[in-house]
Amino acid sequence: MKKKGRRLRAAGMASILLAAFPFASLASAETGWTESGKLYEIRTWAGQAEWGNEDGAVREATLLYPHSVAQLADGRLLVAEAGNHLLRVLTTDQVATYGGLIVGEDELGLPVGGYNDDNLPNSAFQQPSGLAVDAAGTIYVADAGNNAIRKISADGTVSTLAGNGLIGKTDGQGETARFYHPSDVAVDASGNVYVADTLNHVIRKIDAEGNATTLTAESTRTVQMGPGTIESSGDYMDGAIAEAKFNEPSGLAIDAKGNLYVSDRGNQRIRYIDFAAGTVTTVAGTAPAYAADSLYAEGEFADGDALAARFYAPEGLAVAPDGTLVIADSLNHAIRLLKDGVVATLAGEGAEFGANDGVTYAAHFNRPTDVAILKDGRLAIADESGNKIRLLAKYRGAGPAAADGTVTTLLDGSPVRTDAAAYVQDGAVLLPLRSVGEALGYEVGYDGQSKTGKLSKESTTYEIKLGEKTVSKTADGLALSLELNGAPVFKDGRMFVPVRFFAAEADLDIQWDGTARTVVIRHKSFEGGAAQ
Repeated sequence: MKKKGRRLRAAGMASILLAAFPFASLASAETGWTESGKLYEIRTWAGQAEWGNEDGAVREATLLYPHSVAQLADGRLLVAEAGNHLLRVLTTDQVATYGGLIVGEDELGLPVGGYNDDNLPNSAFQQPSGLAVDAAGTIYVADAGNNAIRKISADGTVSTLAGNGLIGKTDGQGETARFYHPSDVAVDASGNVYVADTLNHVIRKIDAEGNATTLTAESTRTVQMGPGTIESSGDYMDGAIAEAKFNEPSGLAIDAKGNLYVSDRGNQRIRYIDFAAGTVTTVAGTAPAYAADSLYAEGEFADGDALAARFYAPEGLAVAPDGTLVIADSLNHAIRLLKDGVVATLAGEGAEFGANDGVTYAAHFNRPTDVAILKDGRLAIADESGNKIRLLAKYRGAGPAAADGTVTTLLDGSPVRTDAAAYVQDGAVLLPLRSVGEALGYEVGYDGQSKTGKLSKESTTYEIKLGEKTVSKTADGLALSLELNGAPVFKDGRMFVPVRFFAAEADLDIQWDGTARTVVIRHKSFEGGAAQ
């Protein structure tokens, strides 16, 4: 792998410069994607397939294993970048280092971090993973490689809240507490910080006075990995909080009741800690019993009833304003939703990895590990192995309905050129034949005597007759008779045809936005670029 960028960075100046680039936001929060993702799409915000640690414009900046994301009070997106051991910040058009240092390279040429409490430019982290921001703007970092929970105050001072850099599982205050690769943190309204203590397989709590305690039971399960080789592993048990067991808990999110969702990565389940009831329950996911020689339950992909759904190493979580749980299902390379007892896929093609942007069901990820719902309602996604931050947002070109009630037609975010506006008849949106043909790359013809329109491209030809829903298609010499979704009409000296049929024939995604009275036509996949 080729890498770019300098080894040492000072974060302070970059943070000052970024204040001049406020984060772009919409007029109001919009999270309609929790109901349906059809009008939304995935775009790349920052990062390249080629890894590095270069700051600058989002189209050129590089990242290495961005693991977690959280939005700051000023709208910037904070990224815990495990591979570079840095904290980075994103605005609409810039990436900058927020904190941390790259102090060297290992024998493979990969960045090496450190452990140092100081101001942000002189602080050091080792595989920073989870992030949380409280109401006062204090930032908490699960510093996985340092086995510690770090804290960043409003004045930019980095300190250690709990842990001391050493592996262990000890309760106590401050540096007397010990952790083992904590992956995530969450903070509640009372200032309690919850920790997914991943390789200890437990959930920990650090109260407002800095006391760390273990809430759940330790696992005693061991696995024989080979002759004479025994390894400790997590386990699975619901029930009272103090008796519940986990297997590599990796993601946390607090809901409106102050209760805690947990991604139980090794068990392929989503668990729920109800503090008032004192219980841990499974709210989504199922898996076969552990195999005798397996550290983890078997991962798989399936939507549907929550307790029958399947996950594969679920990690980061976020709770939407309507209570929907958003899940970064990392090894299924998908973003999933848990809503009203049902699991559905919001974005990604289950179990298929890749890098293309596009409409939600056609976009691909490469091990997404975290999600954050932004103040304007969009969804930021840490695509860790893709070395990118991705963004789910409404289709480009979205706007209010025209005051005169006319229909707008967009192709990949731009208005389709037409000399007559589209209109709706019998449930079908009709556009002039010439507008449809030219937008989709066809040669257009019309025979006034036979009242027949013709669209031709390469070896394919369509013949459409006024008033008839049947269309004749000839492709590579093979004649077919197909059904239109609406009958063509003659109006204002033009032949109007249903746009849905021809968009679908061109393998384009087509949707109807009733609120904006807009026909949305898009290529299913498209090149990445700065998401605005």
